[in-house]
This record gives sequence, structure tokens and C-alpha cells, in this order.
Amino acid sequence: MAKSKRRRDPDERPRPQVKPFVWVAAVLGALAVALAAVAIPLNAAVFGMPLALAFLLGTAQAGSIGIVLFYPRVATAISCSAVFLLAMAARSDDPAAIWPVSVTTLIGQALLISALGVNQAWSAGLRCWLGGVAAAIGAALLAPQSVPANAVAGNLYLFGAVTGGALGATLVVRQWRQISSQLVQERRLSADEHAKRVIAEEKTRIARELHDVIAHSMSLINVQATTAQYRHPGLDPLLAAEFDEMAAASRQALREMRSVLGVLRDGQTGGELVPQPGLARIPELIDGAGRAGVDVSAHGTELLEDRTGSEIVGVAAFRIVQEALSNVTRHAPGARTEVRFACSGGELTIIVRNGAPGREVNPVQGGGHGLVGMQERAAVVNGSVHFGHVDDGGYEVRAVLPLDQLGNDSQERENQ
Repeated sequence: MAKSKRRRDPDERPRPQVKPFVWVAAVLGALAVALAAVAIPLNAAVFGMPLALAFLLGTAQAGSIGIVLFYPRVATAISCSAVFLLAMAARSDDPAAIWPVSVTTLIGQALLISALGVNQAWSAGLRCWLGGVAAAIGAALLAPQSVPANAVAGNLYLFGAVTGGALGATLVVRQWRQISSQLVQERRLSADEHAKRVIAEEKTRIARELHDVIAHSMSLINVQATTAQYRHPGLDPLLAAEFDEMAAASRQALREMRSVLGVLRDGQTGGELVPQPGLARIPELIDGAGRAGVDVSAHGTELLEDRTGSEIVGVAAFRIVQEALSNVTRHAPGARTEVRFACSGGELTIIVRNGAPGREVNPVQGGGHGLVGMQERAAVVNGSVHFGHVDDGGYEVRAVLPLDQLGNDSQERENQ
């Protein structure tokens, strides 16, 4: 049994969740402000731009990063234009100057391409990269400076390589996110299909057991109806004819049930030819769990002796106790376990309760299909099953089953 979860205070308000988009927008805004704070004085002091022009171009390039999530095309146009205009407006007589693309311009263009590559289609990032490279090459051809040609070529090559690398890295991240999302979706679909398959298999198993139990009773009816005129010589002809009709109807019902069972059974599962377990075998089941290492004690098993009634109820009770003890073995090894039986008002109450696990255990993967199976078995006989955690950290399964399901059905038909 799994450990109980912490109960949330009803007055405790859930913490608001901040969407990832808001976080990304805040980070890009902070980077844009930092870039503008460095680029504006650098352009004015190192490249000799008028302060107003340096402020305008630096703000434009940094601002494109701040609006890229909302207006990607506008941000691309502004950034590529800023790359061209910053190179054209630069004035420096130093042959060692970094031109036509400064360090701040390269960083700004790389950040913009990265944001486009992650949040937009791959073509948006490619357009920004091509536009920036074309703008830098155009400025180098139209406004030559005193910088040597090999330094200009190296600068352009570095600009293209860094921004291209940023584009490639973001495309890899984008593809990884898509693959991860697809894997999560496939796992969810696989888990849903597994749950449906397990439930369907459990229902099929219940149907086979119902067939075996009902077929036994129908066979007895057929034999008794067929042999009635031989066991009671001188039977009234009208009664004999009625018994013959009963025998014919029971044989027809058996044939129909066998045809249904042929659909439920396949070549892999085969027929379950062993006798179905009932109330009398529950003590044997509990003893077997004790021999397997479960610290289990039983109370009220004497109520299960010499119980006559519906065999379906007996099968349901046996399977419920079996599944409850199996859950103790898997989820609460070493826990003290009690199995109690009580009878009142024609109903059998089964309680399987265990304490907290005796040692730390790794969570067992599963979707609670055994608990679903308990509910379905109880529903078949008009019973009920309730389960949940208890205050001491343990777990309890409580089932209430009518002892004489067949008798109840007959009484209902008589009342109708």
C-alpha cells in the first residue's frame, strides 16, 4: 500500500503558477536592458557616433530582443537594419578596430536568433541570420574604413559563424523539445491503453468465472428436470411436460453460454478447468500469505465454514481478499495485517487492514487496476468495496457482499 499523502489545509491557498512564456519574456527584457546599457556608451566612445545616434541605434537593437516574442517579423527587420546602420555610422581611424560588427552587435543578433529559433519556426531564425550577414557585408562594401581587409573578412566570418552556431543550437533545442513532448504523449497513450487492456482482461476473467459457476448450476437444473419423471413414478403428465420444457430451456441456455465463452477465451489463455475458489478456501489463502512472509492474522474465519449460497459471491470474496493481500506484499512489506470477517443481515463484511510499511520501499508502478477489479467483482453480486488510507499510515479495504445472491434474486422476482 502506498504511503498517505500530506493533507492540504482547506484554508491554504494554492500558489499561483507563473507560465514559462512570462519567464522567457522577463529574461529577454532584462538582457535587452543590459545590452543597451553597454552598447550605447561603447558606440559613442569607441566608434565616434553622436550620442543621440548611438542611443537611437543601441536602443533599437536591444529593443528588438524585448519584442521578439510578440512581433518576430518586426524584431527581425529592426535588428538587421540596426546591424547595417551601426556599421555605416561607425567612425574610427584605428586599424585594429572591430568593424563592421562590434561585440555588442554580435551578442544582440545572436540573442535575437536564439529567441526566434526556440519560439518560432526554423525559417524565422534562418531569415534573421541571413538578413544580419547580408547587412554586415553590405555595410563593409558601402562604407570602407581604415581597418585592413583581412580583419574585416575575419570579423564577418566570426559574425556569421557565431550567429549561425546560435541558430543551429536553438534548432537542436527546439527539436529536442518536440521529441520530448511526443515521448510524453506516447507514454500517456501507452499508459491509457495498458489500463484499458488490464481492465478488459479482468472483465474477461470475471466473465469466464461467472460462466463456470452458472454453468454448474444450470447443469444441475437440467439433470433434475430430465430425471424428474424417473425419480417420481406416476408424475402428472402436465408436470412431466413442464419438466421437459425446463430441461430443454436449460440445455439451450448452456449452449448459448458456451458460445459466448468461446468468444471470451482465446488460444493463449485457454480454459480454466480447475474448480473455482470460494469462501471455504479463504483461510487457506490467508495461511499461504503468512507462509510467504506477510505478518497476517485472521478473525472470524469460522463464519466462512458451511456457508451455502451463491458460488459467485464466494469467488468474488476470495478474489478480493487475494488482491488485498497481494497489495500488502507489494506496497507495504513487513506491515502488520489483519483480515476480519463479519456477518449481519445476510451480508458478509470483509476488512483487510494493514499498518504502515515496516521499511522504506520503492514505489511500485501500477495504475490501481487491482482495486478496479475488486469494485467490478463486488458490483457483479450487488456488493460494494471501499478502500483508502487510514490515520496510522496504513491502508484498509472494506467489502460488503450479499451472502445469498441467488436467493436475493429469486426473492426479487417473487416480489415483482
